[in-house]
Order: sequence, then C-alpha cells, then structure tokens
Amino acid sequence: MRVLHLSTFDIRGGAARGTYWLHQALERRGVESRMLVGRKYGSDASVSEPPRPLNRVVNALRGRLDTLPLRRYRPTGESFWTLGWLPDRIDSAIDALDPEIVHLHWTGGGFLSIESLARLKRPVVWTLRDMWAFTGGCHYTAGCERYALACGRCPQLRSDREADLSRRLWRLKQSSWRDVDLWLVPISSWLADCLERSGLFPDTPVEVIPNGIDTGAFRPTDRAEAKAAWDLPADRRHILFGAVDATDDVRKGFHHMVEAARLLARQCWSKRAELVVFGGEAPSDLADCGLPIRSVGRVDDDAALARLYSASDVMVVPSEQEAFGKTLVEAMACGTPVVAFASGGPLDIVEHGRSGYLAGLGKVEELARGIAWCLEDPARNAALGRSARVRAEREFEIEAVAGRYQSLYHQILSRAP
Repeated sequence: MRVLHLSTFDIRGGAARGTYWLHQALERRGVESRMLVGRKYGSDASVSEPPRPLNRVVNALRGRLDTLPLRRYRPTGESFWTLGWLPDRIDSAIDALDPEIVHLHWTGGGFLSIESLARLKRPVVWTLRDMWAFTGGCHYTAGCERYALACGRCPQLRSDREADLSRRLWRLKQSSWRDVDLWLVPISSWLADCLERSGLFPDTPVEVIPNGIDTGAFRPTDRAEAKAAWDLPADRRHILFGAVDATDDVRKGFHHMVEAARLLARQCWSKRAELVVFGGEAPSDLADCGLPIRSVGRVDDDAALARLYSASDVMVVPSEQEAFGKTLVEAMACGTPVVAFASGGPLDIVEHGRSGYLAGLGKVEELARGIAWCLEDPARNAALGRSARVRAEREFEIEAVAGRYQSLYHQILSRAP
C-alpha cells in the first residue's frame, strides 16, 4: 500500500507535526508512506519537496502571491485566508512518486491550487483540520454561516456584493471537485456538522477521525521535578496558556484569557498562582491582568513541552472556534487537567468534570470558575489529571489513529473496479 501525504510543511506548526506523526505511525504499521511538502524543515528522507528550481524561494513567494486578490478588499483579519488560485505542477511530482492513495492534510499558503485536485487521478483522502475546504477562502468563519449558501457578501472581506471573491472561490471549488474520487475526514464532530451544512460535498463519504499524539512522548512526570526543571516556584499553582498568534487571531480567545485572569486575581489567586505563557512572548495586554506572568517563549522540543505540561496545574484553551485542540490532548496525556469552552473540537476531547472543565461559549465567569475549580483542591486536581491521561491514551493515541486510517485506505483500495 503506497500512500503520499501532501502538507505545506513537514514539522513546522501543529498541523504539520500531526501529519508527520501519522506518517511515521503508518510506516511502523508497514504502510509505504511518504510526504510531499511545500517546505521541508526536517531531515527525514521519506519527506521531499517538489523538484523545481529555487524551490524555497518560489514557495515563500507563493504564500504572499496567493493572497494578493485580498488587496481589493479590507479584510477584518479574523481568520487566515488561502485563495488557492496560483497554478502548480504538483500532479507531475505526485506521478513521479506513484502512490495508490493521495492523502491531503493542511495545504494552505499557496502550496496547492483548488483546480489541481481534479488532476490527481487517484483516490484522495482529505483530513480536514479547519473549515477551508467548504468556505470561500477563510480557514475559520468567525461565526458566519454563509458558507452554507455558497458564500458571497463576506463579512470578513467587508463585502456587500453577492458575487464577491468568496462566492467565486466557493463556486470554483464546486466545479473543480465535482468528479474527484474523494473521502473526507474531519478531525472532530463539530467540523463534520459544519461540513454537512455546507452543501459543497453532498455525496462524498465522510468519517470523523481525531488527531493523534504520541502518548509515549507526552506522558506524566513528577510535577515537583517538572516545576524545578522549568524554574517554576513549587509553592505556586501554574495556569498554562498558549500564546501562538494570540493577539493576531481573535478566534484564539486571548481577550477571554485576560478577563478570566482578572477575575481570578480578584479572588486572591494572584498570591497563589501564576500564568505561564508559551508558544510566543506574553502579549503586552497580559501585563495588567492581575496575575504574575511567566513567559517561556517558543517550545519546539517535545520532551521539554511535555515537562511544561506536567509542571502546570491546569491548561487553558479559550478559543471561540477550534476544529480540534491538540494542545488540550497533549496536556491531558501529561496528566494535566484542561479548561476550554464547550464549543468545537473540545467537545470531543474534554469530559466535563472528569478530565477538565467546559465553560459556556464566551462566558468568562464560567471560564474563571473552571480554572479555580481545577486548582483549589489538590486531590481533585490529581484525580482529574489521572482521568485525563486515561482518556488521552484511549481515544487519541497515534498508533490507534493510524490504524483507523489504514483501515480506511484498505476500504478504498478494495472497492470493485
């Protein structure tokens, strides 16, 4: 069985790393798996870039050129956009590798054009890691439901025209993908529900398969030792928050984290807890949130990240729209309770009251209450952490996820000709 994974990157970013972990797990299961990426950062020989001159320079330019048509509008900046209009020759690179199945993952940023899918001439499995497949260009809709109506009058473009860029891209997807031998795999039930409402794939097979993680790499370690390794004071409770794109992406809910921290400070948690920020520098807006702040920056090493999860007493992901929530699963695998809004991917991940706490969407008081609930009783915190680990092992272990994909591949290839 020969499977080729297409991804914009190999190990840079959460979606890319998830793709690479799946690729490795499939190799361990005997699948002849390869990756074709727009830009390669690792050294794995089974990962390659399209063989074109000045490849990295070209790809860097493609990412910028892809969004040029947006300059005709005044985008709100609520979501990343991929227009997928630039021509590519990805089909020739795929033909040279001769896979039996092409498996698409996150291919935004100009790596893959909309029309190129129709030229693949092979069964295509597409793991949907956000909403882009069924929208007019945005990766998240920020609550807009117009993708169910073929887009147009796009609020993110500040457009009042029906036949705007979003409508044209939606129609281009509809016409280009009509005859593709396609199998869609949304990573959460919420994303599957959104997909069903879109009407873009009326007869396409759909199967929900979650993201997987390596629960051997992400595993609990002694909390006191982990705190010491990160130079965190042992007498404080630590609230972990990921700051990647925190101030650039409204969907990430950074403003909710700030307000929740202020509420906790009013409850005297400022003397007992610290907010630990990773993934980027602590945004300046956090400076007056009332809680002490520790910024540890970007953490690219999985072992170091696992220790950081273990050192933390609770992980908070206040996103308003989240297709999955990989950091939630990673934290749970390390025995750390999690707090999130009861919306999107977290609904599939967090068992409210058992592995963490789910607050009502946008209800900051509930978010703060959930954080305090996870922190205030050490015995409860430990029990939540144990349940979180069990759930991560049972539902999100990468080997089991790879097995589900392997079964899907077999199902596709065993169809009668």
